[in-house]
Formats: sequence, structure tokens, C-alpha cells
Amino acid sequence: MTSLRPDTAAHLTVRGPADLIQTVPFLLGFQPEQSLVLVGLDAGQVVVTVRIDLPGIGHDGTLRAAITAMHDGGGHDLVAAVFANGPVPDPTQSLPWVDVLADVLAEAERAGCTVLDGLLVVDRRYWSYLCTNETCCPADGRDLPGDSTPVVAAATYAGMVALPSRSSVESLLDPLPDDVRAELVAAIELCDNGYAEMLLSGSGERHDRSVKRAIFAAARAADLPGADAGDRSREDVVRFGVALRRYPIRDAVWMAIDDGRIDGRELWRTMALRLPSPYDAAPLFLFGWANWRAGNGALAGIAAERAVASDPTYTAADLLLAALSRGVDPRRLPRLRTRSA
Repeated sequence: MTSLRPDTAAHLTVRGPADLIQTVPFLLGFQPEQSLVLVGLDAGQVVVTVRIDLPGIGHDGTLRAAITAMHDGGGHDLVAAVFANGPVPDPTQSLPWVDVLADVLAEAERAGCTVLDGLLVVDRRYWSYLCTNETCCPADGRDLPGDSTPVVAAATYAGMVALPSRSSVESLLDPLPDDVRAELVAAIELCDNGYAEMLLSGSGERHDRSVKRAIFAAARAADLPGADAGDRSREDVVRFGVALRRYPIRDAVWMAIDDGRIDGRELWRTMALRLPSPYDAAPLFLFGWANWRAGNGALAGIAAERAVASDPTYTAADLLLAALSRGVDPRRLPRLRTRSA
């Protein structure tokens, strides 16, 4: 299950089922296949989107948990869309996956949600499970428009991206080969030892201020148009990776991301790909948090899961996963504050 939200900076006007279906890949960040997608709305505005694999749906509690989380996250009105493979349905027969829609209706009623529509999408055609008016919902379905529609153009202009599949999203965080990342281990140990010596000499605080300034500058540089964070030097990757293992520095960067002073997603991604475990956990988490605040739950969830896999004790990544699974709206969650603040 993936809990997702649109980029909070994007405002897309949806004028009907076809527009909504074309918006879904941008809400998810990838084209769904064999999926149930639930779009949760509040006063006509999308607040949460959830994707669940179709096979086995409804038998493990996933659907109930998803709809409960959507309700708790403010999505009280739902649109359910089944994206299915296979032949175009026979207009004389019942629509496929109708049992899934029945489960959605039952769970929505239990949770206190209203299902506005249920849609089936197959081979660039769509049908409504709930509408029986032949004028707007013919039995043989309706064609989806091409990719040059206003809603697609608006999403693209807003910088929203729909990759071909979920695996395409996951591949964005595929690390370099183990042997390549292992080449940094000796340099990391040397950097760790050097910091310990600074602490003993009393210069650790001055070093922390210096490395924080360097990380902030590198994050801002990586956000500039045409910048290539992949060019970041080996020395910087090691120094930043070691520094971010220390919670005061990680938290200072985290707060800066959360309140919008920096973004740095390309820097965090580059570090996550190059650093060995567990030093990749911090940049994975920071990448995930920045994406979650921006509305890209697909990347946020994948990054948080990989951070926990790298370092099972990384509680900040657990916090992000909890926010995703519970449908917490990043636009409504107050900005974080440091303990001193």
C-alpha cells in the first residue's frame, strides 16, 4: 500500500472522470497497473491518494486500514478507480473487479466516508461502476483523451512527473554496487576518528558549525537549475555522511528542510546511492521527508523503507512511515520545531 499526495505547489482543476483518471499517475508518481487507487477529497480538494495491489485485495485488512487512514487524514469523500489489465469488458456482462468496488463501499460506510464514484480503467477506456446513465456512462465505456489535455499540461507545467511504473520509482534509489560503496569505508573510519580527536581537543563544536554550513551550501547548490549533485566529491560525500550520523546536525538539516529553507533532494539522493550502510540511512530519510512535504509519497515511502532496512534503529524513518500509513496530510501537519525552540 502506498499513501500519496499531490505536490502542494500544484493546483490542478479536474472537470470529470477522465481528468481524474489522467491525474492519478501524477498523484502517485507512476502509472498504476493492476491496482486499486483511492482518491480522498475534502471540500473537492485532493488530500490523500492510496494505491493497493489488486491481487488478494480485501483479504488481509489492507483495504480497511487504507480507508480508515484516509478518513483520519481528512479524505471523507472517495473516488475509487480500478486500473486493470486484460481485454476490454464485454458490455453485456458485469464489469470485472466489481467485488472490489463492493468491498470499497462497505469499508467506506464503516469508516464514515462517501464514495462519489467507482471507475474501471482498461486499455485507455473507462467505465463507471455506479453510474447507469447511458448518456454519460455507456455500457461499452468511454475513451480516455490523449495526453495533450489541459490537466496533463498543467501537471507537467507544475513539475509533476508520472514514471512508467512503481519499479521505475524504486530504481531512482537503487544504490551503487556494494563493492563500489565499500571503497568509502576506510575514508569514513578515518573521518570518524578525526572527529573523535576534535572532540577531545575541544574543537568539535567549531567543526560542527563548519560542516553544517557546508551541507547547507551544498544542498542549495544542488537545487540550482542545471546542477549535478552527482559531481559532489568523494571527500564531501564522506564528510557529510559522517556528520549526518550525529543527531544534532541531522536535526538541524531536517528542520531546515521542513521549514523550506533548503530542499536538497538531489544531494540526499546522491549521498544515499554512494554511501555504505548505515551511513546511507540519514540521507535516505532526508530525501524521503523532503519528498513527503512536497507531496511525493511514492518516493517518501520507498526512501523511508530503505532507511529502516539500512539501520533498523532509525526512528526518524519510522516516524515518516507512520505518517504515510496513517494518512497524515503534510499540508496540515505543523512545521517541526527543535527542542530549544
